[in-house]
Amino acid sequence: MRKAFTFLELVFVLVIIGILAKFGTNILMTTYQAYTVSTNNNKMLNNVELTLKQISNRMQYRIKSSVIAGNGAGFTSITSVAGNETVLEWVGYDIDGWLGNAGSTLPLWSGFINVNDAAAIAAGTFLESPATNTASENTLIQALRANGSATTIANAAIFFTGANSDVLTDYGWGGAAQNFQATTAAHRITSNVTPTQLVDATLGGFAGTDVYENYKLSWTAYAISLEDGDADGADDDLVLYYDYQPWAGNTFNNGTRVLLLQNIDTFKFIGIGETIQLQICVNDQDSIGAGDGGYSVCEETVIF
Repeated sequence: MRKAFTFLELVFVLVIIGILAKFGTNILMTTYQAYTVSTNNNKMLNNVELTLKQISNRMQYRIKSSVIAGNGAGFTSITSVAGNETVLEWVGYDIDGWLGNAGSTLPLWSGFINVNDAAAIAAGTFLESPATNTASENTLIQALRANGSATTIANAAIFFTGANSDVLTDYGWGGAAQNFQATTAAHRITSNVTPTQLVDATLGGFAGTDVYENYKLSWTAYAISLEDGDADGADDDLVLYYDYQPWAGNTFNNGTRVLLLQNIDTFKFIGIGETIQLQICVNDQDSIGAGDGGYSVCEETVIF
């Protein structure tokens, strides 16, 4: 009976172990790389989808005629973008106040004007809005605004549904305060001791204004901006701005800045009628390894 391997058998076993180790290591490395790529891909997709949903949730409550696009050299209508725009802006109406608050199922602003109150409309100092409570709306705006902001209902405006307007001139985009109520889309208001009255906040008044029965109330505009986040000359941060009022002479730089997503390759948008299509692509340069170039994922959404 043999009690040990021969030298040739040991060499043979070592060769087999070496071969198995070589292929086993390659298999493990390939599996690990596939897992890393899949994990990073899923993470980026989730981040992009979440960002698109955040934007969509805000944009679905937009004043549809207010949407503009900019590229640092000026603004254009969302339906006239050329593909090099890096800022998307719109006025959002206050859906929270319209739905009511936790203490009541009634809206804080009803969205209706008493157009039969001819005397008040002719005087032009206020409009009667039945079932509206400007005092409660003021409290809600103060709760929703950014920390440290002084925004109240005195910074708000109403927009008549069905009124004709020029998106480039009638909303205050570019920092031009809207003081002539009859010729602008935004009609600035302030609070009053009578909760159902929407009181004029400018010297222009409502006199001469085409008053429509339906309106929407807004206290903030929104901007999505593609910005350089690391001083490398590339636009790679997607930023949200809110709590600013273009009808009062603000630009989005006056608003509160919130970082939405980093490592942006592409942020594109276009308007077709009242529908807006968004595309976001992000990259992960370090996901595969140094010098491998990374990869990108893209997602799109349509907002009606």
